[in-house]
Amino acid sequence: MRLKNICKSFKDVEVLKDFSLNVGEGEHIAIMGKSGKGKTTVLNIIMGFEQPDSGEMNLPKEISAVFQENRLCEDFCASSNVCLLKKNKSLAKEIFDKLGIDSTQKVNTMSGGQKRRVALARCLARNAELYIFDEALKGLDEKTKAVAMTVIKEYTDGKSAIFVTHDINEAKDFADRIVEI
Repeated sequence: MRLKNICKSFKDVEVLKDFSLNVGEGEHIAIMGKSGKGKTTVLNIIMGFEQPDSGEMNLPKEISAVFQENRLCEDFCASSNVCLLKKNKSLAKEIFDKLGIDSTQKVNTMSGGQKRRVALARCLARNAELYIFDEALKGLDEKTKAVAMTVIKEYTDGKSAIFVTHDINEAKDFADRIVEI
């Protein structure tokens, strides 16, 4: 995946200027920077939700993401949320078991941390060329964060991934390389 000299403004506010990023096959990148510096904008450009004002892109076709918001179907059980995208219930259950989630529980009865882990499972159960994690561990306690990070690393091993975080320890734990915006 490659972004070269990407520029993006919203009205009169320049968010990205000549931003470049290469993610090699199987490489894990962490993107860090202060709030409002363009981290989520970069991800939105990669996922096709935003178009750059200028620059060159070579993007993968299959992307799986965890957004800052969980974006779950609240009236569905955990397993149904994952299997909307990937019909492999055994893989979903395997990931849920590792994350400590009851796959039959309805999402609207879950805590915030449980919902976050359902969003993680949905991302990881999909076979993609690039995995994107936008503040994927926010709202999790330290013990649950450690378990979730282990699961993320297991299911993205050998696959390209971008991990946006404000936590330097998360970045160091996950990434082969840290990019500062």
